[in-house]
Amino acid sequence: MNQEDAVNRAIEDVVDLHRNRFTLLKEAKKPKIGWVTIYTPEEILLAAGVIPFRLTGEVGLNSTEPSAILGNNYCSYVLSCLGEGLAGVYDFADGIIFADACDMRKRLWEAWAREIPSNKSYFLEFPNDASDISKEYFASQLRKLIKILEREYECEITGEALRQSIKVCNESRTLMQRLFKNKKGERLALSGPESIQVVKAASTGMKESFNTKISALIDVLETAEQPPARDRHRVMICGSYFDHSEIIETIEGAGADFVCGDISNGVKYFEGNIDLNSDPVTAIADYYLEKNTSAYRLDTDVRVEHLLDLVEEYQVDSVIYYALKFCDTNLHDFPYVKEKLKEEKIPVLFIEGERNTTNFGGTKTRIQTFLEARMF
Repeated sequence: MNQEDAVNRAIEDVVDLHRNRFTLLKEAKKPKIGWVTIYTPEEILLAAGVIPFRLTGEVGLNSTEPSAILGNNYCSYVLSCLGEGLAGVYDFADGIIFADACDMRKRLWEAWAREIPSNKSYFLEFPNDASDISKEYFASQLRKLIKILEREYECEITGEALRQSIKVCNESRTLMQRLFKNKKGERLALSGPESIQVVKAASTGMKESFNTKISALIDVLETAEQPPARDRHRVMICGSYFDHSEIIETIEGAGADFVCGDISNGVKYFEGNIDLNSDPVTAIADYYLEKNTSAYRLDTDVRVEHLLDLVEEYQVDSVIYYALKFCDTNLHDFPYVKEKLKEEKIPVLFIEGERNTTNFGGTKTRIQTFLEARMF
């Protein structure tokens, strides 16, 4: 096997965790709990002996029924997740945990609890700032969740169990940070769609397997001949839940590179690490509240500063701000973000779309026109 084949095989091994997630999750002997926001403390679920996996809403389902339940003015990610639940896609799971990351996700929890009672649902209050009192409150919510899980699964979630799960999740984040470090330079080992798929593989809940496979991928990449340097226009995507390979393929097909996703399928998921030397519950609460990357949060200036740091770190030339239709938090956030990017002379293209693209021609033309005006 030549080096190129070895790299491709290692990438496929990682991506297969997501591609085959339903089969792998159903075969797993442990309880499974789904989640819908990256602010869900996977560490606590792992410490309870549970496999935490993300609902992606990507199974092609008719949205008529969820729209009838929630309404047509809901973001398509929320509607897709509810549609999957109604269709029995997650019947293998013990339950779903919902964190209060936006009003629509709260409504999703209410609809899920009412319409899919066979699937236990948990709701986690999530403060929208990172003040000391908010951290203390969130830690109290996490302790309540621990008690619920201990009763449900007849287990004891000890400090040592939490530290072990923190260690496993920290390892996942550190490995992804190592892998994506190459995106900061001119030698890109992964394509844009591959980078999204790798993050999705990390969110399937099979952390030990993921860590083993991504370690193998990093080893192959580090020993393989380095790809040639690319002096190309560098693009960041930010905004709502994003999983559109068509948009990334259009960017790269136009001669630019997708180098950073300030999205939940990008750096938002694996930034930072949890302090192993502090009280584990407090450390988990601090970590998730200090992410400061959701448009639902009050600390907008902190979020914008973080965005500008990523622009500098990844040497970004332009930004595509993608908002799901009816995603009120990101739609309201965009004008302020646009103004701050304008002050830094960073061009930005706004795209409003749906979870599943049906008519992509107009969007493709807008992206191509936007990039060509800045590349030539």
